This record gives sequence, C-alpha cells and structure tokens, in this order.
Amino acid sequence: MPSTYLICAQDRGTPPRLQREFARRAGSVVELDAGHHPFLSRPVAVRDLLLSL
Repeated sequence: MPSTYLICAQDRGTPPRLQREFARRAGSVVELDAGHHPFLSRPVAVRDLLLSL
C-alpha cells in the first residue's frame, strides 16, 4: 500500500531526526518547514501535499 510521511522540520515535540527514522518505512517522504501541527501553521502546503497524492 502506498504511504507518505510528512516530516515537520521545526517540530519540537517529535524531533525531526526521529521523524526521519520513522519515515524510512514510508514509500515517499516529504519535508515541510513547519512545527508539530502543520495543518494549523501551513494549511495550504498540507492541502497541496494531500491533493498531489
């Protein structure tokens, strides 16, 4: 099954280094310059990502 992992590079709750580790299992990885809640701080970028899948 296709999967995508969104890494939030400014996340202080889940450090990006751990996110990158989790993302190794995903089919594709996207990194966004956002904090822990990208759907609140970068809603257009998240929307665009979802529409591109």
